[in-house]
Amino acid sequence: MANVTATINSTNSAGPKQVSVSVPSATSSNRLRSLSDVNATSLADGALLQYDASTDKFITKTEISTETGTITFNGGSF
Repeated sequence: MANVTATINSTNSAGPKQVSVSVPSATSSNRLRSLSDVNATSLADGALLQYDASTDKFITKTEISTETGTITFNGGSF
């Protein structure tokens, strides 16, 4: 990400240090929906980001549907 700066207020003394981070304000160039692998043409409150293998893109959806009647959420391993 361009224009991100960080400064650490460091002294020779022991104890915690103060860190300040500055990021640029949100512009069209640093928004999630501007990424080439994200299709966010239909945004709505509560929308989820879901991967669509047929288009090789992440898409926004406001509902989760299944043909099997089973929905499984697997957040992976951390």
